[in-house]
Amino acid sequence: MQHQADFPVGDDTAVAREVVRRFGDVRRVRQPFEAMWDDVALYMGQGDVGFAEARSGDVRRPDVLDATARRAADIFAAGMLSGACSPSQRWFALALDDADLADRPAVRAWLQDVEDIFYAVLAEGGFYREQALAYHQSGLFGWQCLYVDESPTGGVRFRALPLSEVFIAENAQGEVDTVFRRFRMRATDAARRWGADALSEAMRRALADTKRQNEEFTLLHAVFPRPQGSARMPGNCLPFASYYVELGDAHLVSEGGYDELPYVVARFRRLPGTPYSASPGTEALADVKMLNEMKRLILEAGQLAVAPPYLVPDDGFVGRFSFEPRAMNYYRRAEGNSLADFGPLSVGGDPRFSWELMQSTRQDINAAFFVDLFMTIRSRVREGAAPTALEVAELASERMFLLGPLLVNQQQENFARLFDRLHRLLLRRGELPPAPAELDGMRLRAEYVSPLMLAQKEARSQSVLQTYRDAGAMAALAPSVLDNFDHDENLRRIMESRGFPQRGMRSRAAVRRLREERAQAEAQATQDERGRELLDAAAVYPALSRAAEPGSPARIIMETLGG
Repeated sequence: MQHQADFPVGDDTAVAREVVRRFGDVRRVRQPFEAMWDDVALYMGQGDVGFAEARSGDVRRPDVLDATARRAADIFAAGMLSGACSPSQRWFALALDDADLADRPAVRAWLQDVEDIFYAVLAEGGFYREQALAYHQSGLFGWQCLYVDESPTGGVRFRALPLSEVFIAENAQGEVDTVFRRFRMRATDAARRWGADALSEAMRRALADTKRQNEEFTLLHAVFPRPQGSARMPGNCLPFASYYVELGDAHLVSEGGYDELPYVVARFRRLPGTPYSASPGTEALADVKMLNEMKRLILEAGQLAVAPPYLVPDDGFVGRFSFEPRAMNYYRRAEGNSLADFGPLSVGGDPRFSWELMQSTRQDINAAFFVDLFMTIRSRVREGAAPTALEVAELASERMFLLGPLLVNQQQENFARLFDRLHRLLLRRGELPPAPAELDGMRLRAEYVSPLMLAQKEARSQSVLQTYRDAGAMAALAPSVLDNFDHDENLRRIMESRGFPQRGMRSRAAVRRLREERAQAEAQATQDERGRELLDAAAVYPALSRAAEPGSPARIIMETLGG
């Protein structure tokens, strides 16, 4: 989203109106998707309806007769959380671009300490609970929005926002840099947060009336890169501007800023020309609607089969013909008819065909949500242990290939921005240990070591190992071909790609010292062994009790031994 330099710097009303105007622009971009997202929520969600404002009131919910899509969405969310950022295992490791610098003992210790702090903050701030909800939203609607900020009670808090409240825009690089959040808040809560004097006239009137203090008002939180010259207060020049506006009166409630965008927005697969995304839910929507209708028809067919309408002779049909279960259809009996004419009406149709089509449709829905991949992992866990990255890659290589774009977006849009925001927050709060001097100006990065992330890297490890196997066959004829390999570096790459713990890996300097000590010990052992051999050889000379003559073998032995 482009931000003009002529942002109003006059009174609060002008600022509020400009924020509302910009919100209108961003809102129009989202409108084409809202009806579809509401349908996804109605058929697959648990009450996320409300994207389209005109439908957010009295929405008639369809009779959802098949829960395949809802179960698939739940499995997708649980599988992503367990496979990408499980709370029960370490799923990231902090690193530096400079591997030699990261290998220094003081730097390694500092990285490990900061990493432990990150894990503790994520757990204490409720990250895993909120990320599970965010993955459910991503599966249904294709995107998520996680709010990361300091908690009023201390620490860092995480919150997955309802996407019906969130409107986004991106910059020229395709990065989300603008977020508008439209939400409802009670007058009493607003007064507690900003003070009664900051509220709009309508909110203050409600606050003064004891019967209306819990009345809700619509507020807008706008965060976007600060336009040039828009800071109206000294010191309020943070990179991202923040405005709270009461929409009813277009009243500016609060103005502030952030060092980083506090909203972490990640997309499943971004659609060209829009900041929004496709999703498993939107891709499966047609199948879900069709499956629901097929389930309705097959249930009706089952009713007709169990309690069909009956034919009753009466010289001809009387009244309207009914296909309802247990209906009685009368007709005028002709001469020659008998009681055998009384019986059920055959309505035709083959439920077996419908059942096969339903099963095929269920498979398509499950495939859209990657259920087969996540259930493969679950089955492996039930067998006794969590699968390794190699097992995940081998068991579900095709599905991992299709899941690749989502995992890349998770790394670049979700986790990278999450850790950047978290690192800066903790640094400003003074909750990180002092960094070693050699890290001045160095940028931290995260290596992702969860099973799903590592499975993406497994192909690299397999390539190295396969090359070694081929080289081993060649080495049988020409051993010197192995000189082309840097064995230490190749092994380290395999260890890193498979998530081998940093604490279990010696630094390069430690490996060099170990090898030097081993070489010295081997040299000393060789010298000692040679000395013993020479002494054994000297024992065969009986005349060694007298002085050895110059040039004699005994004299040579003594000179060798330092005698």
